[in-house]
Amino acid sequence: MSAAPDVTESQLAGDRFLAKLARMLHEAGTPAHRLEGLVTSCADRLGLKVCVFSLPTSINIGIGEEGAQRIMTFRVDPGSPKLAMLEEAYKVADRVARGDLDAAGGITALDRARARIRRPTALVNCAGYALFSAGAAVFLGGSWADMAAALPVGFVVGGSIALSVGARERELLAEFAAAAIGTIIAALVAHLFRSAGLESSPAIVSLAGLVTLLPGLSLATAMSELSTRNLASGSARLIGAVTTLVVVGMGAAIGDRIAVWMNLPQHTAFVVPTAQVAEITPRLVCALLAISMGLVIAFQARPRRAPIVILSCVVGWLAIRTGRQWLGADVAPVIAAAAIGITGNIYARVRRRPTLAIVLPGLALLLPGSIGFRGMQGIIASDTVAGLNTAIGAMIVAASIAAGLLIANAVLPSPRHV
Repeated sequence: MSAAPDVTESQLAGDRFLAKLARMLHEAGTPAHRLEGLVTSCADRLGLKVCVFSLPTSINIGIGEEGAQRIMTFRVDPGSPKLAMLEEAYKVADRVARGDLDAAGGITALDRARARIRRPTALVNCAGYALFSAGAAVFLGGSWADMAAALPVGFVVGGSIALSVGARERELLAEFAAAAIGTIIAALVAHLFRSAGLESSPAIVSLAGLVTLLPGLSLATAMSELSTRNLASGSARLIGAVTTLVVVGMGAAIGDRIAVWMNLPQHTAFVVPTAQVAEITPRLVCALLAISMGLVIAFQARPRRAPIVILSCVVGWLAIRTGRQWLGADVAPVIAAAAIGITGNIYARVRRRPTLAIVLPGLALLLPGSIGFRGMQGIIASDTVAGLNTAIGAMIVAASIAAGLLIANAVLPSPRHV
């Protein structure tokens, strides 16, 4: 950070607070337009003129009048959703934006908030992957047997990701290796289930086990950023999501070849999954609870916020189900995203909590990433036309989600850009 000689201590404190806040919001998985809006709101209250430019891998903050700005630029890694951190950062930012804290107090509050956050252990993370995979199997049309078979696959995928943490070289190959290993385990589990007389679909078990690797939320976030004219961030995030799809698809293809070599059931047949318009059954209730608990862990929410995550998932399922029944499958993602967005904005206004606490878990049920994954598998299997059509379908779902969120913010805007 460069500072002019006449910069006061209070201004420097403001600079440090804005940098800490931006980094914490980014680490919590906040989209560019919401991050920039919240940082700008705090800067206005602190009497600072600010220009914020957020990308998935860097943040640039210019403070001061044009031509005499103090510039802060720092490198960041693309953040995944962390609801506890998001909530803590929002509470501090909200107090600063309302004038309850000055910049120095905000810095202290952010440091204390970060110290309070407890991340789940590797074993708990693996359990979260397993629960989400089990629930996803039902939404992909699976049975009780598919749900049970997806549990160990999701657990192994989570373990593969956990083992990559700490070494940059391993982290860059994490999705590829996890997809290959998960595909082999899915074939093995499906084979064992069939040997025990339990009918299970290898294709559903495979996709459910790998669904936590798929960048469905990143696709939706990218489209949301593009729709709010954050073109640089949206484009970069979109390319990152496509790259992840290709990497996971290649890993699954290699895993499938190894499974065939081991005489295990081949399970990457080119089948496009569709969200099921299911009636309320015990299996569906268990799936919703499993996905919700998996998201509580995967999104690093506080355990006491589990009812909020469950509510978000229920709203998402009801909205997508109602949209499909009344208006058709093409319009359903728009209706679902709008309903989730409005619910999130109401929650933010009533509880003074971040809108994303409701929006992120609800959007996870729409699964645009799984459709894109099947598209990539089609391309890898030389079914190029069908693969491209399916991949484009995933983009359309992501764009529909972004449109629904825009409608929600037009109908009932969220407070303070959150």
